[in-house]
Amino acid sequence: MAVKVIVFGQLAEITGSEIFIEACDTDILKAALQIEFSNLAVMKYAIAVNNIVITEKVTLTERDEIALMPPYSGG
Repeated sequence: MAVKVIVFGQLAEITGSEIFIEACDTDILKAALQIEFSNLAVMKYAIAVNNIVITEKVTLTERDEIALMPPYSGG
């Protein structure tokens, strides 16, 4: 199953702003991203699923909104 991923900031310079990746959960998504875009292996980024930043494995569906976000700071 291919999921749509929206990419922001400096990460989009590597991947493009919107990509489709074959993945059924976020662990597989991370692995597939690192295979397709090897530069991501050394970068820090957060994954959000349905507007919630995740820190553990999440099962994905085609309807999920997935985003890759670079580190950010507030002020």
